[in-house]
Amino acid sequence: MKKLLAVYFSGTGNTAYAAEKFCSCLSASEISCKIYSIENFDKTAAQDFNADTVLIAYPIYGSDMPRIMKEFISENGEIFKDKDLITLVTQHSFSGDGGALAARLIANSKIHTASMHINLPSNISDSTKFIKIKNGGKINAVTAKADYKIAERAANIMRGKIVKDGTGFLSWFAGFFAQRLWFKYFIEKRLRKGLKIDSGICSRCGKCAECCPMKNIDIFDGNISANNNCTLCQAYHQERLASSSKNSLLDSVQYAPHQARR
Repeated sequence: MKKLLAVYFSGTGNTAYAAEKFCSCLSASEISCKIYSIENFDKTAAQDFNADTVLIAYPIYGSDMPRIMKEFISENGEIFKDKDLITLVTQHSFSGDGGALAARLIANSKIHTASMHINLPSNISDSTKFIKIKNGGKINAVTAKADYKIAERAANIMRGKIVKDGTGFLSWFAGFFAQRLWFKYFIEKRLRKGLKIDSGICSRCGKCAECCPMKNIDIFDGNISANNNCTLCQAYHQERLASSSKNSLLDSVQYAPHQARR
């Protein structure tokens, strides 16, 4: 590996943090790295960089890849042609075959070199009944473990010792049947249209529309509306917006990510 092109989607900042940490580890070994958020992707510059390896990093929602990342890969598949592929997945604790999802979409990549599942503070901020949000020292402890694993995996890749998280049959079975099957058809599709905005509380400041990667929120002539195209990234919570939903998963949000979205 001589050059690494890293592309990531990060709703809450977790995946941006992990991707940048991985690239900094490789840079210390004199690997040239260029990193982009898919929201600010420069396709021409990325192709001119002529990397031999691509890192694709994304969070996992219900053992599935965010829809916005799937669309990005579909639209930019030629960038990954004949490249070695590394996948990095951020998760609360489990994603099944999360690390293999991008590799399946990119049929023309040269080889799936490695994949890593990185645990970071929960990005499922809308319900604390099932997943407790960690604060203070617990967040620091989770992040420290993530830092160690990222550095270890980077060092292993440089030495030729390859680990592929989430690529076995049991990982696929657990990811598909335990989460992805029902999440995709019974939750994701419903929540895509579930965002509601309390017009009585909303100040029309425009911050939600500005930060939404899907352009799902419109403000026009003093009116604000959602376009039923949510990718469940949680980005708007970074601004502590006043929003509500008919779905309990988006009600009464109290969110404290470990760092701001980038």
